[in-house]
Amino acid sequence: MGATISVYDQTAQPRMLLVEDKRPKLLQERYFPTNEPEDLFDAKSVTFDFDNGDFERGAFVSRGYVDGNTTSYFAQNVIPPRVGVMDTIDTADKDRILFESLCRNDLSPSHADAQDALLRIKAARVINRASRSIELLCVSALQDNAIQFTMDTSPTDSTQITIDVEYFDSTGGATNPQIVIPGKGFDGSGTATKNWDGTGTGANSADPYKDVCDMVTALVTHGSEAVDLLMSEKMWGYLRAAMIGPNGGFVDQFHYTAIANGNVNGLFSEEIEGAKCVGQAQFNGHVLNLITYNAGYKDSSGWHLYLPDNFCCVLAPNCGRTLCGAASLPNPMRIVDRNAQAIQQIVGKYLVYVFINQDKERVEVRCASNPLPSPRSIWRWVSLGTAT
Repeated sequence: MGATISVYDQTAQPRMLLVEDKRPKLLQERYFPTNEPEDLFDAKSVTFDFDNGDFERGAFVSRGYVDGNTTSYFAQNVIPPRVGVMDTIDTADKDRILFESLCRNDLSPSHADAQDALLRIKAARVINRASRSIELLCVSALQDNAIQFTMDTSPTDSTQITIDVEYFDSTGGATNPQIVIPGKGFDGSGTATKNWDGTGTGANSADPYKDVCDMVTALVTHGSEAVDLLMSEKMWGYLRAAMIGPNGGFVDQFHYTAIANGNVNGLFSEEIEGAKCVGQAQFNGHVLNLITYNAGYKDSSGWHLYLPDNFCCVLAPNCGRTLCGAASLPNPMRIVDRNAQAIQQIVGKYLVYVFINQDKERVEVRCASNPLPSPRSIWRWVSLGTAT
């Protein structure tokens, strides 16, 4: 009747099919990787906890001990949002043509091999769709220091379920502290100016270079590294224009080093779509990799970029991780037998299985993922806010 396909475990399931995500995404590869086994949980919920950022030094005393602040941890148990994607095998149309082509392929000498190849193609497609949803969650974590949205209960039940995970202490109505407002400075003492859209002039004009310096200062002041400046192509255009003098030359040749367009400079995989390193620049003594990212996704309303036009963030590689909860998946063979293994708890980032839908007379390849992008500790990134 059916079989479970795990992309991480080739031995635990009744039918094995190893499928990897062949299209890596920038945020998941460089900033929010999933490492086995510590980031994979064997329960539906995941637990994230990290040091509260206590950097108090030890006391010097000739004898005895001086009390220090007890290190506390920010911990929370969360049920991650669920990504559920399905693709079908249509034996009467294009999939039949693809199957017949695979049968004639030298790499698929038998019908069974061709069927396995077809299943792998379908599995790779649903994994890539799930990966796009995870990439969108990573953007939310960086921009809002939280993951907040609503999702439907099921395809047939539009009852809304609220996802609200904050990576800062919002007690008393406190807002995200890891945001620098243009013109306000890293300590918030300045007077907000215009945003980077170039509409302001004179005293009301924006100073993108100084704003990035303030973001760097805010991040390193709280004990984290400033390595990358990740931004949309539009924000890079504003920053670059601000760094160019009236005669077309750079204000300070030591501030910026250009890199050929499209060169990733060894920072991430060449296969990642839409990401490039456009140079390196110095901000308050810290040389940052200038990385733009214009990849996107489609939904019912059209095409969207992962990074909104006003996105700008200072961060470092491996500043976060993607935690993944387990999924309860049916095993149709065991259901028929009324076996105790009819429902199995499967661990992994992408959980793919084949299901034969007898009611609709079709084969379905389904992918489940329960991801939660999370920082490794507080103050792992600083984003640019708006001057409103």
